[in-house]
Amino acid sequence: MPDILQKYLANKKHHWKACMIAILVLFVFNASFALGAEILLVVGQKDLRAGDLSITNHLENRGFDVVIQEDTIAKSENASGKDLVILSESARSREVGAKFRDVAVPVICSEPWLFSHLGMTGQAKKVDFGRKSRQKKVLIINPDHPLCASCSKEVQVCSKSFFMGWGVPGENAIAVAGLARDPHKCTIFAYDAGVEMPGLVAPSKRVGLFLFRNTANSFTPDGWALFDSAVDWSILSAQTASKAEVQIKNTEE
Repeated sequence: MPDILQKYLANKKHHWKACMIAILVLFVFNASFALGAEILLVVGQKDLRAGDLSITNHLENRGFDVVIQEDTIAKSENASGKDLVILSESARSREVGAKFRDVAVPVICSEPWLFSHLGMTGQAKKVDFGRKSRQKKVLIINPDHPLCASCSKEVQVCSKSFFMGWGVPGENAIAVAGLARDPHKCTIFAYDAGVEMPGLVAPSKRVGLFLFRNTANSFTPDGWALFDSAVDWSILSAQTASKAEVQIKNTEE
């Protein structure tokens, strides 16, 4: 429960109101927090590839508003007012560079060659980040974290083999999954806001996710579950606190 709700519950004068508000806010949020949330999806081309199209349709079916932006014209200002930025693997690192490095908005990155630009890993190609060919599975190394989507051990994420992205994150990272045969190369890793990353202090949540170009088009149910967990974890805390604060403020007035 957010701190703001805990403080409000401590006020005995409004205890019963606080209880009702807390239950209502958390119920509504958990049931439909996606509704009204806006996601910026940065891609490599206007005519979406199969993977980007699958991601867009999936997010929209969940109730998110998805704004598509090509990498050549994307700007850091595009993240303003968004709940999440997703950098597709189709987005070219030479075009995106460090544009979204300092944005105070959660970022999910599936392009390994952007990890260093975002400060999420070191800068050595094929040492700090890279891709591994002919992969279908990830190895869950942190089964207790929400980002693992209740998966454990080896999980098949795609029905077809693909080039799986990986990164070697800093010591303060949340390591969730790795390559099945080389788990120190993380296929899912994250930083919470305010945590020291190899390149800078994370301005907001950051997630590295393994997707390749058309991976999402052949996702297994576990693959989609891990993707959804990355989205939900990235957005969850900020929206929960914001909605709770608004509800409590309105009641106090």
